[in-house]
Amino acid sequence: MEMDDLRHCRRAPFGRWNTWTRLAAALWTILVVAVCVRGMVQPTSHNLYPTYARAGAEWLSRGVVYRDSWRAPFDQYRYSPLVSAMLSPFSLLPSWLGGLLWRLLNAGVFLAAFAWWLRDAAPSRIDVQSKAILFILIMPLALGSLNNGQPNPLVIGLLLAALAAIGRRRWTLSAFCVGLSCVLKVYPIALGLLLSVVYPSRFGLRLLFASTVLALLPFALQQPDYVADQYVHWFERLGHNDRMTWPPEASYRDLWLLIRVARVPLDSKMYLGIQLLSAAGCAVLCAMARLRELPKQKLLLHVLALGTCWMMLCGPATESCTFIVLAPSLAWAVLCAPRGVARFLARLAFGLFLVGVLAGLLPRTTRLHALGMQPLGTLLLSLTYVLPFVRLSRTNDLMVKCDSSRRAA
Repeated sequence: MEMDDLRHCRRAPFGRWNTWTRLAAALWTILVVAVCVRGMVQPTSHNLYPTYARAGAEWLSRGVVYRDSWRAPFDQYRYSPLVSAMLSPFSLLPSWLGGLLWRLLNAGVFLAAFAWWLRDAAPSRIDVQSKAILFILIMPLALGSLNNGQPNPLVIGLLLAALAAIGRRRWTLSAFCVGLSCVLKVYPIALGLLLSVVYPSRFGLRLLFASTVLALLPFALQQPDYVADQYVHWFERLGHNDRMTWPPEASYRDLWLLIRVARVPLDSKMYLGIQLLSAAGCAVLCAMARLRELPKQKLLLHVLALGTCWMMLCGPATESCTFIVLAPSLAWAVLCAPRGVARFLARLAFGLFLVGVLAGLLPRTTRLHALGMQPLGTLLLSLTYVLPFVRLSRTNDLMVKCDSSRRAA
């Protein structure tokens, strides 16, 4: 490996390691404290926790969880019956305490899983400074979900834990982590299916078993007829979640928004074809990497990147806060992508996402988001990970290592 390729990840003096680590810890502490305090001071503003707490209370009393109408501070509830059961303990707490614990749970799972992923599933062992920089780089995309209390940090945290568990050969734990993420948001099944393509015998059947157990678990936690009715209402709610014809300011931040902004003459059926073909393409690329015997950690990185990029570009419900699921693969690409086009695309994508985050501070943020900066950033990040496959016939190196120990040797 060329020394020049790793210069952007070079080892810093020991004192600098401590400085970067302290900086990352301080920034994350400030962020978590700030969002927790804001949630307690402004419990009805940009806060989805009241909706979740009400859903938990309705579950306990066998009430109406999936309401057709709602008013502030509540919003539509789109989560599965098992999530309602999991939220029920929060409904027993004072609102301020429940909201605090909910945000701490989301932040804690996300950060702990990211640290576990870096240790056991990242493509290379990196020095302390690089780890601290990666923790800083994931902050911008984490801000929105932590601030309004959406469970997206839990979703990506569970997916990172699933990959880290595979790094430890704990296949059943990995399958249940993916299953739990699908309980929270259905679309993470995309990453589960990619893992099933890569590891069909060791992961695929376990994912099916875990999904079955988690789907049946609510029947043990509430009256069976009530649970069955909740599943019916949940499926109906998911079927009425289409925003393709909404104004761009209120539509999802996905590939369809880019198509509308660019005025490409496609209809919904053609777009569905693009979604299916792109999903098949991701599966083919992952299978290709597996057949070429790519090292496990590099393979898992590309499964994570391709899976999460597909979720954001072609998935069913991409909002501004959802882009936290791209944070790990985006941060890794910004720091460790090889010199040239890949690194340029990764850093350009990061810049677009950063502009999107800063736009949230402006009063007319929806107009800026309607320009499609976030899905464009996702598209660029996708290319960052797809382009190395063009060289796969010549090299087995799909992503440059940030390996300080090898560099020192």
